Amino acid sequence: MSLIATKDWTTLRSITQLANFRGPLLIARQAGHRLMLVIAMTEEQGIMQAQQLTCLSSSCLWVDILKNDQPQPTEQQYISAAQANQYLGTSKQYVVYNAHKGLNANALCGLSGTIMAGGVLILLTPPTAQWHNNFDTQLQDYGQSAATAHSHFIQWWQQQWQQHQAVYVLHNKHHQQEKLIKWQPLPDVVQPSNLLEPTAQQQSLIDQLVTAYNQQASVVFTIDAHRGRGKSACLGWLIKTVGKDAKHGDIIVTAPSKRALGTMIQTAEPQPINFYALDILLTTLPKGGMLIVDEAAAIPLSQLTKLIGHYSLVVLSSTQDGYEGSGQGYRLKLPRIINTLGQKSKAMTLTQPMRWQANDPLEAFIRNSFLCDVKAPDIDKTSPYNAKELLTYSQVTGQQLAHNNELLKQVYALLMLAHYQTTPQDLRILLDHPDHIIHLCHVGDQLAGLAWVAIEGGLDTELAQQIALGKRRIQGHLLAQILAQQAGFSDACEMLSWRIQRLVVLPSLQGKGLGSSLLQEIYGLAEASQVDYVGASFAVSTDILGFWQANHFSPAWLGMRADAATGLNGVQVIRPISTAAIQLAQHLTCHLRGYLEFGKGLWFESVGADVWQQLYFSDILSTNELLSTDQQQKLLIQLASGHAGFSGPLYLLYQKLDDEMDRRSIMHAAQNNTHKGLQRDVRHLARLLLESSSK
Repeated sequence: MSLIATKDWTTLRSITQLANFRGPLLIARQAGHRLMLVIAMTEEQGIMQAQQLTCLSSSCLWVDILKNDQPQPTEQQYISAAQANQYLGTSKQYVVYNAHKGLNANALCGLSGTIMAGGVLILLTPPTAQWHNNFDTQLQDYGQSAATAHSHFIQWWQQQWQQHQAVYVLHNKHHQQEKLIKWQPLPDVVQPSNLLEPTAQQQSLIDQLVTAYNQQASVVFTIDAHRGRGKSACLGWLIKTVGKDAKHGDIIVTAPSKRALGTMIQTAEPQPINFYALDILLTTLPKGGMLIVDEAAAIPLSQLTKLIGHYSLVVLSSTQDGYEGSGQGYRLKLPRIINTLGQKSKAMTLTQPMRWQANDPLEAFIRNSFLCDVKAPDIDKTSPYNAKELLTYSQVTGQQLAHNNELLKQVYALLMLAHYQTTPQDLRILLDHPDHIIHLCHVGDQLAGLAWVAIEGGLDTELAQQIALGKRRIQGHLLAQILAQQAGFSDACEMLSWRIQRLVVLPSLQGKGLGSSLLQEIYGLAEASQVDYVGASFAVSTDILGFWQANHFSPAWLGMRADAATGLNGVQVIRPISTAAIQLAQHLTCHLRGYLEFGKGLWFESVGADVWQQLYFSDILSTNELLSTDQQQKLLIQLASGHAGFSGPLYLLYQKLDDEMDRRSIMHAAQNNTHKGLQRDVRHLARLLLESSSK
């Protein structure tokens, strides 16, 4: 039975008073389904309406709304969108999201999965006809101005509402003549007792894990499922089944946040959860018969690697939707890590929803309207589309994509193939950022590859110098700011650059030169547009670095810390165009060589020997050319007076100091390079050196 007819959108799902929502909500509760109510009016009016709807509920989460002085159930919680990840394992009757100041799609999608059957996702927005011109925090971050603010994403997403049964919109019609009907609050839905018992599918999973514990099998279990399928509940029942007399040792539990373990704690009762905060667990590595990592995709792969290497029986539970952290990187790279460690693995999943009934309208709306399930086409390798002479190129803006839904789906499907961290928020950035362009590569009439390019740099000299000194940090301009702040070359921010932040070719056409052809096309367009350099920043591995080097991009900098999602260090590469950028690239090459030589035994433990060989002994870095005296002076000045870029110039200071005690101080600070006190001491040494050299 269809929950709600959808043919007449304005009549059936556009309402002018809260009381009109009562009937559909009661029907949804009876069906075990959930809805979304958009309250489209002023922020103050919207909050008042939401308070009426939730006034009896002790299970409500308010997002980006300050708790006011009006009486509310004490159990209601108030958080910022940035705290959403801490609540993804909880269960709520209502989530109220205030989108007047900004809409973080990751937080909205993730928190929608915490809503129980019969619950409501309440979205507070400006009036629907005005929302797309609302100058929120995202548009500000994207460099738009208040006078011309426009969200193509908001306009596009509002159109998606009309295609789904879940969405109701409450408007404030001041001219309405109908008699106002007072909203009669509804009590919280009490979950049926059968929801507190494992389903047959869940029981099968629990039985397999109990058997593995009893046999002390050496295996890594991965539980991957959409949100709301009861992964945490299953793990709680597992702990309860094993019981307090665990003969093979405790079951250890870790997660990004203990707050999100509410369901696991509930189903494990009366057995307590043996929880360790991740940092404590990594430091102490206590003995245990099994390790459970909840929301494992939110944990850096380098840290998961250490845990898998230490514990023989591991359960990694994660959510397929990718709202919780590292997204596809976890799924793409984890099997290789497990295999490298010599461990066996077994993949498990849950398909039956636990918090709501099947065919839930809200889940369908969230997944479809944020393009979570779009699939990239696969071209037959033997088809005539392999011919490179059939390649054609074009560019498209976010505004154009917002008006071409079919192309948008194709582009987004390829983007999800391209990167391990593609999330719903990327969809908003794609459509709303004015300095981002998508370069398309077609083979015949088929989209075969693309590059997502961000226009960066072009900043004034004063701002660029402030960035290099660590006194300013602006939104965007990732590559330019790394080269200015970490490497210490402020002119990287002054020059105009294009950063290729995603590059992807259909898997069936990879290895045929399409990616290189697309890069060459982009380089030619950048040259014609008088761009100074083209670059990229990515997690370094031999194959990826080799691809960029083969396309004439040279290493410009290497990050000191492993990326949270990949466990690999970030590397920055550039291909210069202008004369000034060619000189910059030469200076960066010299500086990078000194930085790598000095820091090899200190900072780059996660860089493999093959990558190091490929990076350090490349033709570009094998030059004996030295930085000019002027460039060395600039780097030392930034070290002495700046607040960032501490480690980059240390090798210069070390080379120029003769006193053995001073050199030891530098090495000690290098080994503990986040220690503020040690940083101050070394910066003081740099100031003394500069003062003595100026006399």
